[in-house]
Amino acid sequence: METRRCLNFDKIFYQVEEKSHDQKKLIVRRYQVHQMYFEGGMSKNKIVRETGMSNHFVIKWTQSVEQDMTEDHRGRKRGDRQKWTKQTEDRILKLHQELSASDKEFFTGATAISQTWQQRYDDDPPPLRTIGQIMKDLGLPSRPRGRSKGAAKYLRYPETTLYGGYLGDRVMEADFIQRRYLQGSGQPLHFVGFSAKQDPKFRNYRRIEDLTVDNFLQACDEFLTLFDKPDALKLDNASTFIGSVSGKRTLSRVMLYLLKRKIIPVFSVPRKPFSQGSIEGNNSVFSRFFWNRRHFEDLEDLDRQLGWFNAASLRYSGYKKPEPNDAVKEFIPKVCFLRQIRESETHPGHGMIDVVNEEILLPSEWINFFVFAEWDLKAEKLTVNLEEDTSLKILKHIDFKINKTTLNKLNQGGELLSCI
Repeated sequence: METRRCLNFDKIFYQVEEKSHDQKKLIVRRYQVHQMYFEGGMSKNKIVRETGMSNHFVIKWTQSVEQDMTEDHRGRKRGDRQKWTKQTEDRILKLHQELSASDKEFFTGATAISQTWQQRYDDDPPPLRTIGQIMKDLGLPSRPRGRSKGAAKYLRYPETTLYGGYLGDRVMEADFIQRRYLQGSGQPLHFVGFSAKQDPKFRNYRRIEDLTVDNFLQACDEFLTLFDKPDALKLDNASTFIGSVSGKRTLSRVMLYLLKRKIIPVFSVPRKPFSQGSIEGNNSVFSRFFWNRRHFEDLEDLDRQLGWFNAASLRYSGYKKPEPNDAVKEFIPKVCFLRQIRESETHPGHGMIDVVNEEILLPSEWINFFVFAEWDLKAEKLTVNLEEDTSLKILKHIDFKINKTTLNKLNQGGELLSCI
């Protein structure tokens, strides 16, 4: 950026020659933010996005055009803590030891210690960053959190559409976990997980007999009883969820189950695990903190410890079931699909996406972009949208009739949704 190249780094370092290298770097960052704001005319929000610095840092060093960038009022030497005492260190050590010794606890890091502190003592705990530093000084296992660089913008698609209220206030994810085996047993074990990445956050797992529709729907019944009902549930493209691998424009049993409960099914991008980021990340937690750390005598012991893990996860996330919202909302029955545009094999020179085994042709200039497709079941229309900034741009809007065979089966079984 031009504003960064305008800085005379040699001059700045010369002015603060007596300071440490880290202090010099910090002062240069202050000058950088200061110049971007007062000379470059950039907004504070844009500076935060461009530099990756915190809102607090940017606000502090754009207060005045003449403020001193070299000031330091901390009143302590580098490496000295500002106010935390030996009592604080002793508490952190004690809480870590208690959490580590308990069979019913799975998390022993700074967040878990902070939560236990709040339950145990009257005064507030130190900031998480301070707890992490004290743990490091005490030689306790901790995993410092580095600054996240963030994924490329197109890889995060469509965060705004999914979590900005377009599908409602609450979006959750569900997925099967790769089969596991108890030591000494050749019988595979299967699990299904549910998660929410937005407040109130949670993760929850249950063991099921097999990766079948019936087992998944039974798990959904239990899940919806225990937790709040989402407006939309994200799933991957496994046949258990999406249905037929060959029939076009069909409605699966899972789709119908969710739609009857006024939950919109959303199917993630095929072969792109990041589009199921919440549940994939929590599945990693399941492996690292539960499956790979524990020994299980038998299935009864496994189920008991899984109950402990679920309870510990809820405590860790601070989940509290929200009060039901009695407001009447209009529900439009639809199924949504996240897709990446690929070059068509049957129509070279065109882009395409696959929606319930139907090839949808799109302009070639959008190949590799991610799109958000909505199948309106009442109007029997399919709309393919591209997210641009915070709004949707329609790339294609076509008739998309529900498969007649599917309709006949639904009518015969009395399962057809009244709103379709």
